[in-house]
Amino acid sequence: MAAFLRFEIIRSLRNFRFLIFIVAFPVLIYLIYAKQHGLSQGLTVAAILMVSMAVWSGMGSAMFATGPQLARERASGWMRQLRVSPISAPRWFTAKVAQALLLIIPGFVLLIALGFGYGHVHLAAARLGALAAVLVLGAIPFCVLGLVVGLYFDGQTAQVAQTLILFLLAFLGGIFIPWSSLPHAMQVIGKVLPSYHLAQLGWNAVAGQHLAVSDIAVLAAWAAGLGALAIWRWRQESTAA
Repeated sequence: MAAFLRFEIIRSLRNFRFLIFIVAFPVLIYLIYAKQHGLSQGLTVAAILMVSMAVWSGMGSAMFATGPQLARERASGWMRQLRVSPISAPRWFTAKVAQALLLIIPGFVLLIALGFGYGHVHLAAARLGALAAVLVLGAIPFCVLGLVVGLYFDGQTAQVAQTLILFLLAFLGGIFIPWSSLPHAMQVIGKVLPSYHLAQLGWNAVAGQHLAVSDIAVLAAWAAGLGALAIWRWRQESTAA
């Protein structure tokens, strides 16, 4: 499985559009807005934006490492080859999620470096470790969401669907626009989305506040629900093949 995981990671890193959209875009946003002054919940704009862009990069890396690529694999017949290979379905599923989680790290490291060097954000080691754990583990639902998109959509449709889903998650989750500034109906929708709870955990970790069990529970529920949906779809396709 290690060889398969290495192959998947290298293939994703060769995708230039993936790197631009997931890494360059949040870096550009951070460079433009991080110098603004202001405080919210004891955090500077630079600190808030660092977490927001790290969450965006993490969500995007997790989803794009699995969704569109999986849709192309299904269209090309690669998935049929894997089904008759020694790689079992659980190992394939684990490798896909592990690949997506590992691809979060470059964007996270770059944004943290920008936050420290350009935004003058100061974090104790404990808070930085908590933020890293939140972003990596909290990205699991988005890894699985990418698999669901890749299993239900084909070809370019998966790319479009994934982009729309990612932007909706970001806007309604309060990553691009403060959640409190959204209309009430959008706030209600946003508060049940995993993006909202991941961002809340990230900001709390940086501020040194306790990590709410409710936020963790919502992310876990999304991961479990989406995982069940992905497994059901996988078995459905395996039966039809």
